Amino acid sequence: MRSHLARNATTTPNVYRRFHAAGHHHGLLRPCSVTALSARRCLFDCQHDVLVYPRTSKRTFISLFTPKPERVVKLPHFDPGYNVLLQYRRSEVEQERPPPRDQLVTAFRRLTKFKADTNKPLNPNQAFLLRTVLHYLLVTKPEADAPVDLKMSDLENAMDAALLPPKGSPEFHLALARLLHEEITRRRVILLNPDEHKAHLIKDDFATYIKALTQYGGSLEAAARVKEFWQQLKDEGMSVVDFRGAGRVWINVLQGMADEGREDELLQFWEEAQETGGVKYIPAVHHVFVTFYAKQDKIEETKQWYNKPIHSGFSPLGETLLELVRSSRRSSQPEKWNEWLLPVFEEVVQDQWAKKGSLEAFLQWSVLALDKGPDGIKTYLQTMASGEFYKSHEVKVDVTTINLLMQAAQEKGNPYMAERFWQLAQDFNIKANVHTYLNQLSYRLDANDIEGAHQIFSKLASGAVEIEFEEDLPVMNKYLRVLCAQPEPNLQHILTITSALEQRHAALEPETIVALCLVFLNHDKKFDVIDTLSLHSVSISHIERQQIYKAFVAYICDLPKTTTDRAWDAYSLLRQYFPETSVDDRVRLMESFFERKKPDMACLVFGHMRAHDDDNMHPTADIYVRCLEGLARCPVPEQRPSDPASSLKMVHNMLKMDTRVEMSTRLYNALMLAYAAGGDPFTALDFWEEHITRSAEGPSYNSLAIVFWCCELIPLGDRYARPVWQKMMRMDLEVPQYVFNAYCAAIARSNAAWGRKMEEVFKLIKGTDSNLGYGASMMTLGVTYNALPDPFSKEEFAAWAKEEYPEEWVRLESKGQKETEFQGPVFNITRPFEA
Repeated sequence: MRSHLARNATTTPNVYRRFHAAGHHHGLLRPCSVTALSARRCLFDCQHDVLVYPRTSKRTFISLFTPKPERVVKLPHFDPGYNVLLQYRRSEVEQERPPPRDQLVTAFRRLTKFKADTNKPLNPNQAFLLRTVLHYLLVTKPEADAPVDLKMSDLENAMDAALLPPKGSPEFHLALARLLHEEITRRRVILLNPDEHKAHLIKDDFATYIKALTQYGGSLEAAARVKEFWQQLKDEGMSVVDFRGAGRVWINVLQGMADEGREDELLQFWEEAQETGGVKYIPAVHHVFVTFYAKQDKIEETKQWYNKPIHSGFSPLGETLLELVRSSRRSSQPEKWNEWLLPVFEEVVQDQWAKKGSLEAFLQWSVLALDKGPDGIKTYLQTMASGEFYKSHEVKVDVTTINLLMQAAQEKGNPYMAERFWQLAQDFNIKANVHTYLNQLSYRLDANDIEGAHQIFSKLASGAVEIEFEEDLPVMNKYLRVLCAQPEPNLQHILTITSALEQRHAALEPETIVALCLVFLNHDKKFDVIDTLSLHSVSISHIERQQIYKAFVAYICDLPKTTTDRAWDAYSLLRQYFPETSVDDRVRLMESFFERKKPDMACLVFGHMRAHDDDNMHPTADIYVRCLEGLARCPVPEQRPSDPASSLKMVHNMLKMDTRVEMSTRLYNALMLAYAAGGDPFTALDFWEEHITRSAEGPSYNSLAIVFWCCELIPLGDRYARPVWQKMMRMDLEVPQYVFNAYCAAIARSNAAWGRKMEEVFKLIKGTDSNLGYGASMMTLGVTYNALPDPFSKEEFAAWAKEEYPEEWVRLESKGQKETEFQGPVFNITRPFEA
């Protein structure tokens, strides 16, 4: 089957002819040796949070007598030495004895060498751990019987690893580079001969450190250090020419200031670079200033710096022109940019000594700005390939040229054009490289051509081209996310891709991990979620871990899309793999289960907070209140609050044992609400009589509303309610309406329950204007009506309310009613009870 992009792109025959494999077949499925390790079985039980996932399978009669093999959890692959660094961090946090020094030295050496050799950046966690362990190794002395220490080559490898730009914040990379530079410089100075110049000896180390500073946001410090270093050169009587590559140091600082958006400091430092460092306006400096203003969409300043004569008549860099093309695409005034870029690129095209990068920037601009397609570009390519006009031997049409054109078509949002550019490559006998395949995979995904994307993946997996530095990972992550986003995801195909990446120990992006976990959860593939988290959650940074657990929290709280069973499964995995989940998110999870009318699950979430190893995760008084309020909104119907196994009793016992929480009126209010809602209003009144009324803080208005509600729920409740109300009147309190509504409900229920007439209630409600300063509201009538225990008293009250408060009664009737088994109809209103 041919891809629909291939079928629709052009009429060129045999678009997908067999690609020539380059070199050895080290493709997506290249082999790796993995030591077989035992893993504990992960089972999942909602009540005990043990990971157990039973799976059904067809078994033969004979197999009934054969033990079924357990599904073991895949273990994570740690970068060399990383697990020892994690052990050190645990020992530091728990104040235990750290791993032996020789293990720490070996781990430091192995991890940094691995990162430098494979060109894989350290993630923030690894940079932090390396810096912590390095500090420990520097402040402690080697043991006499085991004089193990880091060598200079180890420190240099570590600096090389620290210079690989990470994803996320580089704060810890900069701290690691600082400490490494201090130690490397200290050791260099020790090796000095008396008549050697210090600055001359450490110049290479200094240049490396300046690169780290400017790369990680420390350009101001780098500028000060460069000026200080140049002064040191002068003091030691050395010439700048003795410092090979001196100009690059100044340019690094200029680039760092530009990246940080420091315009004033950038211009000032440029003046100093010319005067002190003798830096000329070479193409690299030209690139810094032109791109700095172009990225800010300042076209006039960009023109000014672009038109400044470059030293020795050199031409602008291809990267500079390419950035101008990107800026014209981003700009709010693209017509103005393209009007200026037209003569710029005309000059490039007419330059017989034009570099290949400049011409490729022109080709991309032609596609993006001039809407040139393959037919229009073909003429330019033939001119380049002929070699008759351009004198430089570097100018030739190759796979890089085609790849850039394909990327321009993708940026333009035209995957069909990208496909035609690859067909155009056949006219020049250009063979695909790994980036060609990845471009094809990417734009087919953009076109949702899953079948065509799978064809390219199969070629990569078969080793059609060699993948050296995991350049395929960004597109493979995109591939997985697109597959997961399909209406009916092909789980088997997804597992095939993840398995291929696992063999290479490839790290997935957090967005991909989230997409995989959610699609597995939605298809009840719990073991696959466990495998994904086990393999990838340990080796990523804390920022990326937070991104994943936030997605889990959002999934769990997505009502009603996420079922309760799946929500609880996801929560149990979240609790196991992300113990650092924040308190705010845990409270959000607790309340989401209350919203699902699952108070037992909500209380388990609360209990897990209370039992957390980290004291900072323990619930505060406010969280106790929110949990008790949740129990009041949806009590467990089959549980009595006094039952030792009840959720309420569990939370109450935790509160009794929690020495960090000081009891308050608000907490007692919450207990009253929870016990009353659970069917035990007498215990709720005990909190009122024994604690609230006798405390120095005293009752709040919420306390009064709650105690009147408790009186409504018990026989002869008016005997408790009347003294409280009379005391309030004697104290001349300003009574909020919701408190008055609760008192009316308590009196009305007691009077009706014992056959008393309703005149007292009518008089009480009508007296609000003169006694309390406000009239009866819709809620006053609704709360009182709902509190009445039988249909007969409700009919009497309704007839009176219709006559006395016709407008409020109409509003109340608009809310609608529902029937109850014993008390007759009730209005659909919600009484707001808060602690």
